[in-house]
Amino acid sequence: MLLTTPDSELYRRAMICPIPRGFLVAVEGIDGSGKTTQAQRLARYCDEKRLTYIVSKEPTSGKYGQLIRNSASRGRLSAEEELDILLKDRREHVDQVIQPALDQEKVVILDRYYFSTAAYQGAHGADPEIILSRNEAFAPQPDLLVILDVSPPTGLQRIRERGERARAIFNQIDRPYKIGLNGEDLIDMIGSSIMYAFQRAAAEKIAKYDLSPSGVNRMRQLFGGTPILA
Repeated sequence: MLLTTPDSELYRRAMICPIPRGFLVAVEGIDGSGKTTQAQRLARYCDEKRLTYIVSKEPTSGKYGQLIRNSASRGRLSAEEELDILLKDRREHVDQVIQPALDQEKVVILDRYYFSTAAYQGAHGADPEIILSRNEAFAPQPDLLVILDVSPPTGLQRIRERGERARAIFNQIDRPYKIGLNGEDLIDMIGSSIMYAFQRAAAEKIAKYDLSPSGVNRMRQLFGGTPILA
């Protein structure tokens, strides 16, 4: 039986959660790299494909995230204090938002994640690999990590130097799910590359966990095909 009417109730049900165990995407890069723009574009893609999704960002708007945000205007915290608060904020984020959404097989799109902590705290002198390990002890690793690489804008010397160090750490991160893109390319080009990487990684995850006819339908839906019910 072919599902030929995209607005049918059966079609909507088939499209609602097509990736088993959910799918976590982290969009990273230094300030001004276009993270928020590309996270929003990916969200629109999920809308088009009728994938259930959430978009979130770090630091969060929770109590620990607000401490980090407020420190910019009230005086910087020490590197140790900042790292401790970031970890607390992320634990809360994982427990209350990220893991529950993945358990419901949603796509989770994050505008910054623990890779930013490794990059920026690393720029202050901390060991990035140790920070990654501390986070990966409790935070789910993404299915797709997008790092947008741009040159830091000219400005105050201190900000520029920190941005350069953070940029170098982002580029040195070595994870099998990472893709690095030139954030200075056209927005549409970057978006197309992210969509392709998303489709490929999602198809690989579906193939890993669901080899049934239902899994075939899920992959067809991701790539724009018409679902076929067995």
